[in-house]
Amino acid sequence: MKTTGEASQTLTNQLKEWSVQIAVLGAKQDAATVTAKQFAQELAELRTKHHTATQQLREVELHESGMYMWENIGCGG
Repeated sequence: MKTTGEASQTLTNQLKEWSVQIAVLGAKQDAATVTAKQFAQELAELRTKHHTATQQLREVELHESGMYMWENIGCGG
């Protein structure tokens, strides 16, 4: 059976170990938060590029198919 001093030392050691683990996990969480924000920014930029390219492709396809002339008829084109 452990004495009071031994039990106290065991609990103190356990608390120190958990404190280190808490600090490490906190640092990992902070890094993950920064990384997640970077990913969100990259996603937003890629979605904007994707949307722009999609619009450009539609315009090219309309132009190639000759449909652009039908769009301009109402404007006297």
